[in-house]
Amino acid sequence: MNPDCKETVSGQLNTVDRFSDLPDFLVHHIISFLDTKEAYRTCILSKRWAHISATNPIIEFHYYVLKFPYRYWPSKEVSARLLGYMDSRMQRYANDNLRIRTLKLRFPASNKVFGCDVEDIELSRKLEELSCKVDEWIRIAVHNQVARLDLDGPIDYQLPAILLSAKSLREVYCINVKIPFYNGAINLASLQTLELIYVDVEERMLNHIISSCLLLKCLSVKYCFGFKTIVIPCSSQVKELTLKYSLPENGTIILESSYLTCFQFSDIYDDRWPVMSKPGLLRNLRTLDLSSSGITDGDLGKLLPELASLETLHLGNCRRLTMIRISSVQLKKIYLDECHGLVDVTIDAPSLTKFKYKGHFDPRCTITISSQATCVLSVHIKPCCLHTRGFFKLKQLMTGLRSCNALEISLSNNYNESGRDDIKFDEEELGDVNLGPPRDITELKLSLYDQNLSRSSMSAFLNGLFWTCYPDIISFQFYLEDPGLMMQFFMSELEDMVNCWKHPLKRIEFPDANCSNIHESGKVEVQWRLHW
Repeated sequence: MNPDCKETVSGQLNTVDRFSDLPDFLVHHIISFLDTKEAYRTCILSKRWAHISATNPIIEFHYYVLKFPYRYWPSKEVSARLLGYMDSRMQRYANDNLRIRTLKLRFPASNKVFGCDVEDIELSRKLEELSCKVDEWIRIAVHNQVARLDLDGPIDYQLPAILLSAKSLREVYCINVKIPFYNGAINLASLQTLELIYVDVEERMLNHIISSCLLLKCLSVKYCFGFKTIVIPCSSQVKELTLKYSLPENGTIILESSYLTCFQFSDIYDDRWPVMSKPGLLRNLRTLDLSSSGITDGDLGKLLPELASLETLHLGNCRRLTMIRISSVQLKKIYLDECHGLVDVTIDAPSLTKFKYKGHFDPRCTITISSQATCVLSVHIKPCCLHTRGFFKLKQLMTGLRSCNALEISLSNNYNESGRDDIKFDEEELGDVNLGPPRDITELKLSLYDQNLSRSSMSAFLNGLFWTCYPDIISFQFYLEDPGLMMQFFMSELEDMVNCWKHPLKRIEFPDANCSNIHESGKVEVQWRLHW
């Protein structure tokens, strides 16, 4: 028998409530894993639990009404109750000097409040009053040693200067706020994570914050404006830097620190490479994620030799790149995503474990990888490009990969002048050209979007694919008005190929699929396992 349970005279067990004996800080830690609504439901358990909920160091306040997919400002009555509740709660924390570990404030990004236009005097007054309340809540949180601030600010809200003296702050996440320039010292001695999204920040202020926060490890600036140059000084210990769509035309990123291990940069509007760094400073970089239409073959050729510790490389929408030559003993993962100008990719990386190429099928492109990495080719192909030479080029693209595990093909909606698809394959057209037997791959993924193929095109499509590769599994995704008919065509063609002399198919394991009970959305996902 449990030593904490004692049997009474009536035969019932009298249990000891050990959970209620836990100290407040430990119970606070337990309910911190619940969301706000669930945490406050615990107040009905007992008077002590009501006290625990009222003194929870995690404060979350949402000042809007959710009506999917939008957020609306509440009515006057609801607004008064919400603000009154939040005011009284924050005053309780101030009066009792209760620790605030996390403060989350959410306001809707709306141009209207209570049905008033932005230009209305009443709206301006209400927004000013609301900003004053938020300032007061942040002041109380700073005084009570807040460690994390998560703020989605009201319209035209400016961060108060007192926030820059919050010595206990470790994490700051700001959305839709303004950070003007403040004359004064910045004392964010504990700040380690700073994330700004849709923030209007002056250049002097942003660089002043970066240079003053000596413990800052993670810096993320997304869709921000107000600055042209961002500097990571040599004194900075920033390890993870993310800049997405925040740099204006002719803007500049100056990297002077050698602590960077992860760098993500996205900007598809500038036609030049804006990053400046001295030789040797990026030697510790392990992850590089670039989505820039400005980077050229020369820029990438100068950058890659500097990255002696690079393990993961992702290049997306780098449309000016035509040739990639990589030689590295450290590189483990490479992702090439929608780099439409590429025609030559040569990779010599013995430690490479994963490679993925995704983009439109370009017959000019060649890929050569010397390692036994897990390779995935994901290509978008127009049906009019799927002819004998098109399948030949697809197979030629796969020959440069020593190990191709998956081939993903998406057929886009493209009709010829007669309004019909036109997929043809005749092996005799290749003449004496021979690329060897089809490649053995693990999975072939096919996707059809609004493209109803005829029976002859489906037969030519499968014939050309099986001439190119022998998959163990075929995954088919239909996004069609009549997916049932297309799936019947596909299953029938596979059955015919079992007895076909051209392909060594032994048998096919079909899924349990009933074409008459397909969901009205038109989306069907099925798999077939093939035995060669």
